[in-house]
Amino acid sequence: MKEENLMLSRMKGSKILITGASSGIGKAVAFELARRGVKLTLASRRLDSLRDVVEEIQSAFPEAPQPLIARCDVTRRKDVKRMVEECVRRFGGIDVLINNAGTGVYGNAEFTAIEDFRAVMEVNFFGAVRCMMEALPFLKQAEKGLVINITSVAAKHGVPYLGAYGASKAALAVFSQSFRSELKESGVSLMIVYPSYTQTDFFRNEKKVGGARRPRGPYASPQKVARAIVRAAESGKRNLVLSLEGKALTFSQGVFPRLVERAMDRIAYKLREKQEVFNE
Repeated sequence: MKEENLMLSRMKGSKILITGASSGIGKAVAFELARRGVKLTLASRRLDSLRDVVEEIQSAFPEAPQPLIARCDVTRRKDVKRMVEECVRRFGGIDVLINNAGTGVYGNAEFTAIEDFRAVMEVNFFGAVRCMMEALPFLKQAEKGLVINITSVAAKHGVPYLGAYGASKAALAVFSQSFRSELKESGVSLMIVYPSYTQTDFFRNEKKVGGARRPRGPYASPQKVARAIVRAAESGKRNLVLSLEGKALTFSQGVFPRLVERAMDRIAYKLREKQEVFNE
């Protein structure tokens, strides 16, 4: 069997739940999985956008199982519980949970309200944990249950103007490391993904404070990120750091920590003085 066909067969028929599936990385992962013939549950706060995603998937992959859509605000336990129940009722279980729902505040921490810090943590950390705990009984029943938590390279080292976002993703990454060890005897695996800048609506949709200025990238396409995530999951990877910049940062902070700090200082300076203002 050709390698590509072998990879496609590994997930065929799997029951996969994706949060934050209406756009960006979540949507791209849904497409990558649909072509593998999986049974998808797509969740987001935006039902209209989810319907559009399903139409696009059915047009591109008419033989793929029709995805189930679920409106879910991951900060609300009853929404998460209903999402999981609908997935199980439709497909008979959950094999893979992909925690991709996220939000952020981009800007100077000095001018960021504590309520905004809490809101980011509630979605990016507590929301992901809430989804894991609701889905866990069904993941344990699966032949090989898997959780994929989408964090960020900003969880590896603080990035200027992304303090609230990075802190929430770092919390999720560290929790995931701990929880992975706790799950070892349960048969459930956990993969942590650290994307770098990606061409999504993050900087368009997220709150900007204190005269925040937009970083110029480079930005990876969601499709490229999605392919890497799915292939890493199929090969059993535990951690996936995306982009050369992300890998360089991960390596350098352990070997040359002061050099990394100076690089971040330069980034902060450039964003203050030389980059374009949001919504310009």
